[in-house]
Amino acid sequence: MGKLPMYQRIKRDLLDQIARGQYDPDAPLTTQRELCERYGVSMLTASRALSELQRDGVLVSSRGRGTFVAARRPSAGRSAAPGRPPEITCIIPALSSGDVMDVVHGVERTAAALGFTTSIAATDGSWERQREALRRAQHSAAVILYPVDGPGDAEAVRDLRDLGIPVVFVDRYWEELPSAAVLIDNQQIGYHLTSRLVERGFGRIATLWVETSCTSVRDRQAGHLRALRDHGIEIDAELLAIRDHFSQPDDVRRRMLASAVADGTPTAFVCSNGFVLEQALSDSLAIGLRVPDDVDFAGTDRKVGDHSTIPPLTAVTAILPHRAIGETAAGVACEAVATGRPPRPVHTVLEADFQEREESPLRLNVVRSEPA
Repeated sequence: MGKLPMYQRIKRDLLDQIARGQYDPDAPLTTQRELCERYGVSMLTASRALSELQRDGVLVSSRGRGTFVAARRPSAGRSAAPGRPPEITCIIPALSSGDVMDVVHGVERTAAALGFTTSIAATDGSWERQREALRRAQHSAAVILYPVDGPGDAEAVRDLRDLGIPVVFVDRYWEELPSAAVLIDNQQIGYHLTSRLVERGFGRIATLWVETSCTSVRDRQAGHLRALRDHGIEIDAELLAIRDHFSQPDDVRRRMLASAVADGTPTAFVCSNGFVLEQALSDSLAIGLRVPDDVDFAGTDRKVGDHSTIPPLTAVTAILPHRAIGETAAGVACEAVATGRPPRPVHTVLEADFQEREESPLRLNVVRSEPA
């Protein structure tokens, strides 16, 4: 299973302790050596955890004195109501996605450690609700925006910037609007998943999507295509088309699966997220395909994570650092509020981890019994 890297575990434990007030800004933080002894890790691992917290503005280092919790500073721009901490508004496309909520939890953890509260505005994938949420955020200290699939809304973001409210994008960005953004290396994900499938013997690879008009999808597709070209695999435009898999009727989805494996070529589908994987697995079983004997899958399996013990349902799985995205974005936003300077329009790109399914007796197929 994919386990949380130790430096991230240390980082999150420290964020929780800071948020609970266990460390005062004027008192030295635990040392690298103490972290090494407590967690049984190397100095390099402990140093990485502390360095990332310094980058996020949670910690400050003073030569000769040590590392301290950064002083909690109120907004240098729009002030919170008297007696209330400044608020970060986190605008997200849905509350139902565990991946999106992991981003939110990362935001909340870092924001709390820096003396901010967090409010959540869910847009249910609606561009109009996203615009309304951006308009309502004009009383926030900062905004973290996880945009909906589809066109950007540069005007609404510029309105916030004109009021001195920093906006930090997460997961995807709008190409027409230079902005601070915290992203996953989606080209790396697409390239690695596809390359490993080819190396595992799959001669035909297709992609299945839900969202179709955001930079994260386009970047990942670019990685898929580059890997296919590098490995000399034929690019089938139909199997690699970016379309909403969920919007297709049942018979269309199932016919596509059946036709892809009809000639016996080892075939794998790269699924954009866990919801697509579940649908593709269900459709495969409905038409009598055996997984992984007749068809196999790769993608980002939301059922595999640091709390899961089930074997992965995918041949190759990308474990995405969603909480780290939220933590990093909150650090950027809070620093902008504290300094009164807008965040630099740069993209911070985080890498995914990968895991592969070893030989396993796990097989999925439908067994129908004859009626008595």
